[in-house]
Amino acid sequence: MSFLARIAALAAAAIATVFALIFESGRWVLRAVRSATGVTTPVLPATDAAAAYLDAPAPAVAPSPAWGPAPRHQVGVPLVSYARHLVAGGPAADTSTLPEPILAWARGLSHAELVTLAAALPHEAEAHVSGDLIEGLPSLTRDARRETTPAPVADTSAPNADTSAKWTWTRPLSDHPEDIEIANLVSLALERGRRRKVA
Repeated sequence: MSFLARIAALAAAAIATVFALIFESGRWVLRAVRSATGVTTPVLPATDAAAAYLDAPAPAVAPSPAWGPAPRHQVGVPLVSYARHLVAGGPAADTSTLPEPILAWARGLSHAELVTLAAALPHEAEAHVSGDLIEGLPSLTRDARRETTPAPVADTSAPNADTSAKWTWTRPLSDHPEDIEIANLVSLALERGRRRKVA
């Protein structure tokens, strides 16, 4: 290496070192100013809501028996999962826990009725099976009560319609802003995965 090339390399290293020192000292000064003034880095509302939701203490429940807590919505969860999987164009979900009359009823539903069932929550589907009918779904028995609960908002488009349309996977538990943000985050993540499968 020639003498001039060595001098140029040393000069470049010196200039890079000076720029690195200036950059790091600027970061140090900004950090000191932020801590002195109490200014914090802004956090997205959805991130803050998710952190608050995950950090919230679990609700107090009665002690469960030694074999574990009793499962909730033993019929509603597999029934709604079955409908959601079929409406989304995937394979049918596991229905081995459903009683045979309910399974036969679910297999006999039209596409529009499957969409209505997919838009329902598990406790609503279980109530429908028990006799508190969801509007737009046929009853399992002929002597069911005539009272109906309003049908959830559902997309009744044909199964071969545009599959890139937005699908709402979850609904918030309440009207509280944190619950709404959590439901939006979950829907966004599930929709992103569904679109990857479609594409």
